[in-house]
Amino acid sequence: MAKRDKEEMELDIAKMEFNFKVTSVICRSGSPLILADLKKVSVSKARAIIVLAEDGNADQSDARALRTVLSLTGVKEGLRGHIVVELSDLDNEVLVKLVGGDLVQTVVAHDVIGRLMIQCARQPGLAQIWEDILGFENCEFYIKRWPQLDGMQFEDVLISFPDAIPCGVKVASYGGKIVLNPEDSYVLQEGDEVLVIAEDDDTYSPAALPTIKEASFKNIALPARKSQKILLCGWRRDIDDMIVEREKKLTDGELDINRLVNISLVHREGNAVIQRHLESLPLQSFDSILILADESVEDSAIQANSRSLATLLLIHDIQNLLDNVSARIYWIR
Repeated sequence: MAKRDKEEMELDIAKMEFNFKVTSVICRSGSPLILADLKKVSVSKARAIIVLAEDGNADQSDARALRTVLSLTGVKEGLRGHIVVELSDLDNEVLVKLVGGDLVQTVVAHDVIGRLMIQCARQPGLAQIWEDILGFENCEFYIKRWPQLDGMQFEDVLISFPDAIPCGVKVASYGGKIVLNPEDSYVLQEGDEVLVIAEDDDTYSPAALPTIKEASFKNIALPARKSQKILLCGWRRDIDDMIVEREKKLTDGELDINRLVNISLVHREGNAVIQRHLESLPLQSFDSILILADESVEDSAIQANSRSLATLLLIHDIQNLLDNVSARIYWIR
């Protein structure tokens, strides 16, 4: 449901050429702030409700999401499902959770993308893994209850699924909290569900425990960690969150450079779409280059993407002139 014409929404979805298989997509024109419109889509019977962020100013988008959550919690019939809210700014997460309580789960996409980019820059190949797991193709996360596994230790659960990879438990006694990679000695209790990575929700099931051959453990020496040089082109409004964890390294809401221990920052002012500004940087010395969607154009997805693409092409051209293409480049579309 959105404040758009029903036929326009259906046309946009048809242009995506998705294979919906057995899924039906029904569009309705209306406002989530009006109870009559919410009843029109039977919101009280929905298994889950997703509140999407709007394009444009982050605070205005989050304010609208907050009003939507208030409207949803005011439905007289109550809600059967939970509410997933997409926010644009991490600072507004507390307000939404305060209003929605346990019904609400928040996703701060802007913050998540920033953290993923840093991880991908430090671990080559990680971007492809995230794309496979979080995309709609290949394997995905699934949570399911298997009563036959009750009383089994997690170390045995790990080898009980030939076609899936167990990676956590949704613990019933903790109010449904998901514990990733629990201790091997954890014993599954009644009501616990197993979190796995699998191709589909009907492609896996537990089997009899396989026979394990014991072998001596070889202690492999880990290589010494080396410092990395990462170039960030552009400026996001949450640049501080990309560099350090907010709770540990921030003072009064701002980045305290003097408290950084493992990071050295060098700030260069310039325009990432002007070639001479990029040529003044030692591009050949960086291990990774992150191209950020600049906050000055974040209200327009087309402008942000065009600017990032221009920076990408310029850096590639400079690297070719320097005969250096070793630095990995990541950018947000």
